[in-house]
Amino acid sequence: MTSSASEQQWQCGGRFAFIAGAVNVMDRSQSIYRTNVTTLAMPPNGIDGYWATRLGRNGSPPRPVELQAGVKSAWSARNAAFPKILTLEAVSPVRDGLLLVDREADAGKEDVAETLVRDIINAFVPSTEHGFCVGTGAIALEPSQNEQVRLTLAKSDAPDVEVRFQTRTVREPDTSTYSNLDEEKSLVASRGGTLNIVRDGARVAADMSGKEIWIAVAVPNEPALVRFTWHFAGEASSPTHPSIDIVGTTTRERTGQLESLWESILGSLRAIPLGESVK
Repeated sequence: MTSSASEQQWQCGGRFAFIAGAVNVMDRSQSIYRTNVTTLAMPPNGIDGYWATRLGRNGSPPRPVELQAGVKSAWSARNAAFPKILTLEAVSPVRDGLLLVDREADAGKEDVAETLVRDIINAFVPSTEHGFCVGTGAIALEPSQNEQVRLTLAKSDAPDVEVRFQTRTVREPDTSTYSNLDEEKSLVASRGGTLNIVRDGARVAADMSGKEIWIAVAVPNEPALVRFTWHFAGEASSPTHPSIDIVGTTTRERTGQLESLWESILGSLRAIPLGESVK
């Protein structure tokens, strides 16, 4: 989903993609079937060097496990206070980089977790045209009722213009997040500042009706800030219609740059097909 023109550069996370132009990915995380999974560009020291460094961060001596050929994997107890909660970490070479997977399991239930991690690794495809986007590729499995995504972007030429894209499956619609400004108004007022509502209303993106709020905040002796939010409550237990939060922030002087990025993201937001190429 990436073209040669920066203004047509697609970004994706989980079940959605959008055009963001020239941005840097500051932070990315995804989980499916309660399993964390992401991609990483191949480090200079290769998979062996990366794996050695990663094992060095574990809380207990790792116990290697053979998932399948070419995959580095091991169990460890990350927290000494909970020695029976184990973490399986796995690293698999993929095109142009590495696929990183980790999942927790109770001691004695390692086999179930190993099977799931193996299935996720085998379901990786080096394309983001369908499936659950995890960076430079996707997991082409049946949707899970436990999916989460967090993607933070900053404009390449203005790093203080930042947008966070976050999704999570919900048991029931989330009708409270970014829906009421009373608490924020009180907090700003207590500091001698002002909060102005620039926009507050419904907005449709990717055929989903969410609530959009733009605010401008000024507090004495601090930079004046603006924040844009779009919140979709989500549908109960639906991985294709999760709760979605898009949050943009910057200084008042860069409001125009945030607005341009914001309109690009919401105007292009689209669902990624579950199992067939985007037309």
